[in-house]
Amino acid sequence: MNNATFDSFYETLNEMGRAIAKAARTGSAAIATMSWPALAVCCVMLALAITIVPLALFLFVMFMAIKLIYSVITDRAARGKVTPYTSHDDKAE
Repeated sequence: MNNATFDSFYETLNEMGRAIAKAARTGSAAIATMSWPALAVCCVMLALAITIVPLALFLFVMFMAIKLIYSVITDRAARGKVTPYTSHDDKAE
């Protein structure tokens, strides 16, 4: 018994595998034609991208979290104490 959902998922995985293999072949062909200095520059740029981009994203998330926590604390202090609900209805005594 074949499941249509599994077949579709399997075809998607096959297509992804073919695309990755094609990209790897294209990349290896590009690397094979590069000169040594160009290859060294490419490696350094790739290493910088791999290390700097996650660091920048991490710092962005951390500073946004600190800003959110700070704004919650200062907003609560500016509003004052929490007061219980009181009705201002004329019928209530």
